[in-house]
Amino acid sequence: MVLGEQEFGEDNISIITQFRNNWSRYWKKIVNYSANLGAHLSQCRSKPYDHNHCYREFQMNRFSIALFSLLLMQAIYTGPAYSQGRQIPYPLPAEPILLETYDSRIKVSVVASGIPRPFSFQLLPDGDILVADRYTPALRVIRNDHLDPEPLKGLPSIRTGFHSGLLDLEAHPQYATNQLVYFTYHTALESGNAYAITLGRARYDGSDTLKDFEQLYLGTPMTISGGSRLVFAPDGTIFMTVGGAMDRQPLAQDLTRLEGKLLRLNDDGSVPQDNPFVGRTDVRPEIYSYGHRDQYGLAIHPETGELFHAELGPLGGDKINIIKAGANYGWPLYGYGSYNDGEPMQHLNREGIEPALIIWQPGIVPSGLLFYEGEAFPQWRGNLFAGSIQRGRLPGTGGLERIVFDDRMWEQQRETIATELRQRIRDVSQGPDGFIYLLTEELDGAVIRIEPAQ
Repeated sequence: MVLGEQEFGEDNISIITQFRNNWSRYWKKIVNYSANLGAHLSQCRSKPYDHNHCYREFQMNRFSIALFSLLLMQAIYTGPAYSQGRQIPYPLPAEPILLETYDSRIKVSVVASGIPRPFSFQLLPDGDILVADRYTPALRVIRNDHLDPEPLKGLPSIRTGFHSGLLDLEAHPQYATNQLVYFTYHTALESGNAYAITLGRARYDGSDTLKDFEQLYLGTPMTISGGSRLVFAPDGTIFMTVGGAMDRQPLAQDLTRLEGKLLRLNDDGSVPQDNPFVGRTDVRPEIYSYGHRDQYGLAIHPETGELFHAELGPLGGDKINIIKAGANYGWPLYGYGSYNDGEPMQHLNREGIEPALIIWQPGIVPSGLLFYEGEAFPQWRGNLFAGSIQRGRLPGTGGLERIVFDDRMWEQQRETIATELRQRIRDVSQGPDGFIYLLTEELDGAVIRIEPAQ
């Protein structure tokens, strides 16, 4: 089995999700198998050999059917909870709580909950919060700290399954005037089980329906997917990560495919003519960098304009990269951690491979990136924040990473915040109020607000 996101729980839940979505097909197979066994027993009894042996064979097969059926029902109804290493998810506090950090006292409160395993959210200037429910799939809205019971209408057809579905959300830099929201998702293709990463956009005007949907970009066929992140650059182009390069196959090094690549597009989905590989016939022109594994965080440095990028190692070796045009970041040949079977990776400090800015060992599964620029926490201005799913593959160890750099972008301090919540932090963002917001990816996913304690 291919392990993604540096954690068994993530993939196990995804497999169970597919199992639940296809349970009727599996059940029909059980029924058909039972019917075939009945026919086999009739044929067996009509033949001149030991009927007792024939009956015992039938009983053993019937027992196998019963056992498989019980396991199937167990997976359908209880698999997701057990797959995270606990029977009941860690509950969020019903009331706001106060927590201590290295240099701050913070108030943590749940804005809204009840979203099954969301992947991303977008805080809009008017205070509305859009939330991407990956596997349903659905786009949910939180208004005035209340989750609307019905999702937005107007989404395109979205393919869901192992790591695939509705992924990232990003408002256009001129959202206040054009109301455009961009999102990545997977589109099923006609050829077999293949599908493709897709970039779309639509207008959100505060109503219950998305308007003027457009499919802007359709990627190459793939059969293994990962997440995706979006961010607009200062020049108006949009960066988009593509997963699907989780195992040792050299997909991330194949420049005719999109798995394990970072793409750069214009806001209409076309390819910028100054992309690093434009003009080459052996490379897809939308590729901006390559050699990536799962990539679940993008952020633009507010002063330098550099693109910061969170990438997951298979077993340890999670990292933050500063992206360079046309650069190779090593996967699956080189890295800082080990492969999923424990074999150490060859170190990537070598010519032609870009090193990381910082790494995590053990891994934390970084997801979501934010350079804080608000006024609510002046002591945190310029700090980099990253969500954390779990540390060292241990359930209930997620939190919010805070990293302090000096003017040379050398790391000075690092701390993990809000581990008391024991949640999988999938995304992080700054609100128009200057507070920090977290998105938890749990069966009862929630948006959480962090503000200064009074």
